[in-house]
This record gives sequence, C-alpha cells and structure tokens, in this order.
Amino acid sequence: MRVAIPVKTDGENPIVSPLFGKAKWFAFVEDGKISVEKNEAKGGIRVVDWLLEKDLDALIVQHMGDSPYTYLKEASEIAVFFAGEERISVEEVMQKFDDETLTIIDDTNSDIYIRQH
Repeated sequence: MRVAIPVKTDGENPIVSPLFGKAKWFAFVEDGKISVEKNEAKGGIRVVDWLLEKDLDALIVQHMGDSPYTYLKEASEIAVFFAGEERISVEEVMQKFDDETLTIIDDTNSDIYIRQH
C-alpha cells in the first residue's frame, strides 16, 4: 500500500500540512518507509495530476478543495482519508491509518470534510 500525505517540511517525521494544493512537500509511505518529495505542482488540480503518476492507494489530508477532490475521485480509485484538525506527524497519522481509525472521505460525508472554493 502506497500512501501520500501533504507535509510542512522535508524532515524525517514531518508534520501533516493543513494545505493540499499549496503544500510544499508530500510524504509517501510504503511498507513503513517514509520518503518526502518536493511538490513542484502549483494548485490543487495540478497536484492531483502529479499524485496520479505516483501509483497511490490512499491520500491522507486535513483540508482539500472541492475541485481537486472531485477530479481525484473521477480520475482514480485512490481512497481519501481525513487526518483530523490537530497537529499530527506522519508517523502518528499512519498509526491511525493502520489502526483503521481515520475517517474515509466519500460521497456520504464529503460535504463535511471537503471545502467549497
């Protein structure tokens, strides 16, 4: 399973970024290993295009706009999860992901977790 998470820095265990389309870095977690890549894409839709090239199974976000969310859901089977509002590191959010305690965002609750812009 390959998971992407927008993060604030390129450190070893970075903090989840509240931004999606403007996140400067993304953490990619696979088999318990975290790698961080600079996000060169600008804006939500372009970030989604970049992420679609990464062969992802899941995306964990704190905030995401309606347009990138809709585009992602129409273009892929990538599951989107809500990280929560609190400050949280990649390792902490992945523990919640592994424990299956994160909320999956779908058509039944996207109006709560996805921002209209």
